Amino acid sequence: MKTCDICHEPIGMFNKFRYADGYICKACYKKASRNYTETITTKKLDELKALCSAKKEIEEDFQVTGRIGNYLLVDEPDHKICILNNRMTAGQVSDPEFYSVEEIAECRLICQPAMPLEELEEKVNRREEGSISTLKVRIDLKNGRKKEIILISKPVRIKSYAFRQSFTFAKRITDEIHRLMNDDVKME
Repeated sequence: MKTCDICHEPIGMFNKFRYADGYICKACYKKASRNYTETITTKKLDELKALCSAKKEIEEDFQVTGRIGNYLLVDEPDHKICILNNRMTAGQVSDPEFYSVEEIAECRLICQPAMPLEELEEKVNRREEGSISTLKVRIDLKNGRKKEIILISKPVRIKSYAFRQSFTFAKRITDEIHRLMNDDVKME
């Protein structure tokens, strides 16, 4: 009987997946294809092994204790976050990104046209006319890198349901990250 080239588990005729050098099982295919979002037919064994081992280490280390939509996962005991890189907002498929709260320097909500958060919140509450072209949460890391969670990338009316929902998610994300950052400071 054939075995998976990565985990060496037996594979049958209907649960094997072809890649450039041979076959792998369904469990390894799920990891290597980034949850069935990429094909592996042209990838080499070394590439697949690297994808599977990296994913295994991250998944084992991260314990989901909270979730905000399809944008953010929280591991409260270990003070970590996972940015899910939602295909709808990022425009492409990419792996989730994991960060320790200690790595975060600042987190803020940004919109275009630029305005203070209080002013935007007031406009949302009054359901004023006008539109916002972008809405995102920007996370500045201590190493100088920046990560953005894009909630709106095209113009939307402020009084629309879509904008109000996106604004609520953006506020929840920033509030949760600030809470984790404050908890992290208290623990030191």
